[in-house]
Amino acid sequence: MSAVDPVPDPVSLADRRSGFTRQLILDTAVQLLEENSVMQLTVRAIAHASGMSERTVFRHFDTRDALLDAVAAETRRRLALPDPPSTLAELRAAPRALYGAFEARSRLARAALHSELFDRMRLTQAHERWDAVRRLVDAHAPGRSTRERRVAAANIRYYLSATSWNYYRAYFGFALDDTIACAETAIRQSLAGIGLHD
Repeated sequence: MSAVDPVPDPVSLADRRSGFTRQLILDTAVQLLEENSVMQLTVRAIAHASGMSERTVFRHFDTRDALLDAVAAETRRRLALPDPPSTLAELRAAPRALYGAFEARSRLARAALHSELFDRMRLTQAHERWDAVRRLVDAHAPGRSTRERRVAAANIRYYLSATSWNYYRAYFGFALDDTIACAETAIRQSLAGIGLHD
């Protein structure tokens, strides 16, 4: 007698509808954010724009915080940000990869920067990137003081952010290549300051 793998239960129509409705809510929230640059996403606005009731939104997201966390996660997914750097080579290449992702979805990136999602995103994806930078600096410059490593990591982290990308692009009016060159230069100088030359 041979063991037979159980046949997985088919996804029910109710589950499909639920998943579709949940995604519709997230799609609508991201669209509101991107097209209207809203500072604050309200359940009422999302429900109205998606053609459903607020009650339906709350059936899929228990609280407004749960909804905003899901919208932040969906925004991160759509921005398709690169993984945090795990080598010095990846760290040096990070501005091109990161700024390129911001540029590809610039309206969404800027909208997220200027909305209440900013802190939620900063505490997840950006925090992972920042931790990776600190680990790299600590691993490759163990002979430097804690303060020197902390300052170098902080300077590098600053240039690996949507805020810096937006600053160069919007306030200085730099082209993407010049924006990337500024971040690469600053990172190279920060690394050189702790003895890590190209």
